[in-house]
Amino acid sequence: MKDKVRLVEVLFFGGLLLVILFSILPLFNVLLPETIPNILYLLVEFLAFIVALIFFFKIDRKQKLWLGWFFVLLGFFIYLLSDFLGIFFKLENAQMLKLVSFILNFVALLLFIIFISNSLRVRLSFNENFLLVINAILLFVLILQVGILPTLLNGSMLLEDKIINILFLLGDYMLLVVFMILFLTITTHFWGGEIAKNYYLLTLSIALLSISNLIFSYILGSYELFKIDRIIYLGGYMIIAYSIVKEGVLQEV
Repeated sequence: MKDKVRLVEVLFFGGLLLVILFSILPLFNVLLPETIPNILYLLVEFLAFIVALIFFFKIDRKQKLWLGWFFVLLGFFIYLLSDFLGIFFKLENAQMLKLVSFILNFVALLLFIIFISNSLRVRLSFNENFLLVINAILLFVLILQVGILPTLLNGSMLLEDKIINILFLLGDYMLLVVFMILFLTITTHFWGGEIAKNYYLLTLSIALLSISNLIFSYILGSYELFKIDRIIYLGGYMIIAYSIVKEGVLQEV
């Protein structure tokens, strides 16, 4: 089992390293057709998805948490499809698929919270709930300030674009709130276990996607240099794939 995980780690690390390398080549005056780094990016993303798919089939379907992992994998597939359509067919509506991917990730995290809480009779204390509410309010104020209000007040933006941007922002917000709930639940009741590590990886990677989207799209505004936003999203989904691999290895018979 360790050999399989080690092989996956080498493949993922090597693939991400290649994507980064091809992204910084222009710094050294090495100019390549844009299709080459785009194809490499998609190949690495596709490799991560196929590996995740293989190990997903090792997860026991009889356990309730299987459904959560299914939505995680489905969200990954939708994101991959969005990148494929956006890169090769230049479809502007491909961005909407990424919103669907975010929704599926949200559903997955919500299912994990419900199933874990019900199966272990986990109930957060008053102090923990109070902490979550305060953090959720502060997070909403931040997103309102850096994203929602500037979008609404942007006179040059089309109504359709405003709606899409606000939906993405609200999706980021909901994902981060659910992340906080699940992360607190795992930290409180599963600290240090092998199973817990998979959920740490999963929740942290999904949170990374949401935070990256907020930073690059609404705070920095421009991120064309090195396509760094795309690298971070790829890294986030590779960690998601890795968490599926670990879950599959743990349940392999």
